[in-house]
Amino acid sequence: MRRILLITENLGSGGAERQICGLASMLTKAGFPCRLITYVKNQFYEPYLSQKGVDYKFVPELWNKKTRVLKAAKYVHLYKPDVVISFLPSVNKTMCLAKMFFGAKLVVSERNNNTCITRGDKVQFNLYRMADAIVPNSNSQGKFISKNFPFLSKKVHPIINFVDVNRFTPAETPQRNDTLRIVTVARYTQQKNVLTYLMAVRKVKDMGLNVHFDWYGDKKHNAAYFVEIEKVYQQLDIADYMTLHNPNQKIEEEYRKADIFCLPSLFEGYPNVVAEAMSCELPILCSNVYENPYIVEEGVNGFLFNPERSEDIADAINKIVNLTHDERQQMGKRNRQLCLKRNTEETFLRSYVELIDSL
Repeated sequence: MRRILLITENLGSGGAERQICGLASMLTKAGFPCRLITYVKNQFYEPYLSQKGVDYKFVPELWNKKTRVLKAAKYVHLYKPDVVISFLPSVNKTMCLAKMFFGAKLVVSERNNNTCITRGDKVQFNLYRMADAIVPNSNSQGKFISKNFPFLSKKVHPIINFVDVNRFTPAETPQRNDTLRIVTVARYTQQKNVLTYLMAVRKVKDMGLNVHFDWYGDKKHNAAYFVEIEKVYQQLDIADYMTLHNPNQKIEEEYRKADIFCLPSLFEGYPNVVAEAMSCELPILCSNVYENPYIVEEGVNGFLFNPERSEDIADAINKIVNLTHDERQQMGKRNRQLCLKRNTEETFLRSYVELIDSL
């Protein structure tokens, strides 16, 4: 079997980190000689890797931007992999530059969808000429890359995110909360659109709907922005309607306690958390951006909204709250079946193994 080196920035609680850790676990279980390395200290997923028996190394010498490319190339020479798989833009760029100094095949993973082409995008996608394969986690991003950078089209291999459907399972007894619980799992960042969501929560409070909002995420990822979030949260006087939590290692338990899942992001690739919530039989509220309209069919398994308008978010919440319990439950059941059809670990691993074997 081919020897694999996976690299990303850190083991934080985000979706990309969840996917690369899952991939490392699956490759290890399948018998591939495999190692995962990071270089920024955030070890949220380290216990998971230890439990799964993954060969994981923290490599702090890669932290220095000035020497990162050469030291990354040196590490590849020392480990001698056949294939290197990198996640996230900054790591992808580093490994594309380092590729000038090593002969292993390079696979870069694209985790977000582009709305337009910035100068930085042009630099990044031109660097991808050095990669042997590009793996967007959504079909829409794959089409975007192929259309706008046709010289990369033959390298594009979309692979949709997996969900551990054995971990993310429905509650044994369906929820019948007197106060409907709406859960969000996302970092507290501008991308996740927290401030607009807070304003939507205030509008829902003014409507008098019997709901409570819980947001789980990393408060330290952008500490300055979280200070702004707390300020607006206090000004809007919504503490009785919404709780801001830290990440939870057992987030599946929070999904099972919830009635509805909501993700108000301004942009996404293929959102892990939406798929996890679907696997737990929750109906979905999410922004009408990129891959989301392919995941959520209006009124069938959830509702979509314009993330830039707090009124739209509040209206979508009002729609789903005013459904009957049975109608919401049927939406959730449809979502579980969709996950079992397209988001399994087996499908995800098979796609990566086929790609690795083709290089």
